[in-house]
Amino acid sequence: MQTLDRMPAAKPTALRPLRLALLVVLSCAALPVLCRAARRVPVFVVDVSGQSAPALQQAMRAALVRATGHPESATDPVFATLVAQAPKYVVNYQHGPQGELQVAFNGAEVDRAISGLGRGVWSADRPFTLIVLSPMPEQADYETDHTALEQAAQARGLPISIMPLPVTDSSGQLLGQNALLALVHRFGAEQILIGQPPSPAAATATTPQQAPANGAPQVAGAAGPPAVSAAPTSSPSGQGSGAPPSTVPSDAPQWQWTLITPFLRRSFTGPLTAGIDGTVDLLAPPAVSGGDGLSEARVRIEGVSSLADYAHIELMLQAMPGVSRAEVREVRGNTAVFDLRAEGGSATVARMLATSPHFSPAQGPVEGGALVYRYLPGPAATAPPATPPATTPAAH
Repeated sequence: MQTLDRMPAAKPTALRPLRLALLVVLSCAALPVLCRAARRVPVFVVDVSGQSAPALQQAMRAALVRATGHPESATDPVFATLVAQAPKYVVNYQHGPQGELQVAFNGAEVDRAISGLGRGVWSADRPFTLIVLSPMPEQADYETDHTALEQAAQARGLPISIMPLPVTDSSGQLLGQNALLALVHRFGAEQILIGQPPSPAAATATTPQQAPANGAPQVAGAAGPPAVSAAPTSSPSGQGSGAPPSTVPSDAPQWQWTLITPFLRRSFTGPLTAGIDGTVDLLAPPAVSGGDGLSEARVRIEGVSSLADYAHIELMLQAMPGVSRAEVREVRGNTAVFDLRAEGGSATVARMLATSPHFSPAQGPVEGGALVYRYLPGPAATAPPATPPATTPAAH
């Protein structure tokens, strides 16, 4: 990606008061957002059945799924040589918290190999996601679901914590977006994923059975090892078995999942793990890399009418998946120009802006290669549609 031509900067005397005011607004009104931090996932520390070449190759497949965020990476032919040479990337062996044998691969070398093969690499610093099941299933079901969700999150490299928290009001409706985000920020999370279990009738109508693996592995929705405690716990966020997860039955009970972040709100419908799959599909970079890596992007936002709008937009851009930096560059009337640094550059920024109800593409003169969008104030910027469409996420 070529470096963007720098636009003429606004005079410091005009921009400094705005930046100072923005800092005041951000520090006073958005402390919960600013104090959170992403969690680093130990992508290349994997449970392994032994030190043989086949065992290490299976562990490498699991690491590739977490490194890219895409289940199909386990069987992607482009990684055949990398998988075959798995032993040469071993740094050491260690024991996990339950005494299980684990292998640690050289993450930097594997990342370089993935990029060199034209595939996208997902940064190991990933949004910490709070998961809430509401209403909470019966104790036995909750423990089984808890275990399956942790296994799915580990397999795809999403740091999570599953907690029994109140997320509805007295009428049973989900709390507002601001209230939910304030809740998750108190626990150091960046976003919340709320799962509504199938009705008892739907859950007992079919008896899910494990289907044989075929082709690219998918995350299992059925229970795995013995159930764990229902108390709030954090997923190891990256450690897990090198064995590819099995597929889920097509007639499994359908869950309703809602992901709420400072940037977007999205719904997913599917088996137990549909919410985790949909979340990772949104966060992970495209499977095929455009070659941009972590690079600069510029976006011009029109329709900005107040200081609160500027603050809100900057916070949302900072919270955009794949973005590591977002700063105001220039202000002209009702238009603000932001410089961003993102995985995949402008392509990633455009893809994420297209998913948000807060922005819409705008027409106008483009300077310095900037993307141009219009800010949508009012209800569209603070609340989701009354009935968001339910979608079943598909792998990239």
